[in-house]
Amino acid sequence: MKTSIELAQVIYGYWAKRFGCDRQDFVHAGTLVIHEKELAETGKVYLYHIDKMSIVRIAPSLAKQARLPDGYNREFGALDVNTFQVVVPASVESTLLDYYLDPKDFECFTAGVPFTTRQMDAENDRAGLLPLLEACTEADLDAAEVSLEEPDPVIFGVFEGAQLVAYAGHRYWDEAIADIGVLIHPSYRGRGLGKAVVSALCEWSMRNDLVPMYRVYSSHIHSHRIPESLGFKEWVVIETLKVAQEERTG
Repeated sequence: MKTSIELAQVIYGYWAKRFGCDRQDFVHAGTLVIHEKELAETGKVYLYHIDKMSIVRIAPSLAKQARLPDGYNREFGALDVNTFQVVVPASVESTLLDYYLDPKDFECFTAGVPFTTRQMDAENDRAGLLPLLEACTEADLDAAEVSLEEPDPVIFGVFEGAQLVAYAGHRYWDEAIADIGVLIHPSYRGRGLGKAVVSALCEWSMRNDLVPMYRVYSSHIHSHRIPESLGFKEWVVIETLKVAQEERTG
């Protein structure tokens, strides 16, 4: 299992690689501006907050309108939504929260009788997986990012008898981070089974030297319960902004 220092190194290392910056930048209140021409017609701006640092993905014309610096600038400070909105009218469409689990904070939880928990195989357990997926809505499946066509490499399930009633799987980020998705049968929600199946997956992940990660929308308050109750802590905030009207420059 990783120490707290190793956990930070993995998280900072992943995002530093993603955005082409130095992992030490995250401990300073600076802003990295990344120009993306393909965002020009969308009016979308993506603002990441990682530790003390802010990263903004933005169309070059909007960056100019917002009077943002080029590249990384520590003297500019960490950009926040309010500061951006003073210069450019924009609304926050959504806010994602990335929770990560430090082994020292982990609060293990198991499902009681009559439920059992075990690791599953997408191919060999396909017959058991299908009824759960069919009982859930498309919105449920999209939120959990669960698909038998592209199965998660590691899956755990909670069963009542032979029936699968709760599912947790993860996808790998750089073979170091386990991005978790969870799916609960509609008839079994509110009974702690999501917490139990995610707990089992977290135990496996940490034993295999992976960092568990759980992503939720800030507006989905009930979705915060599982990661927070198991000891996850919020590390990354991702805000999607929609600009009211981009200023035309000649």
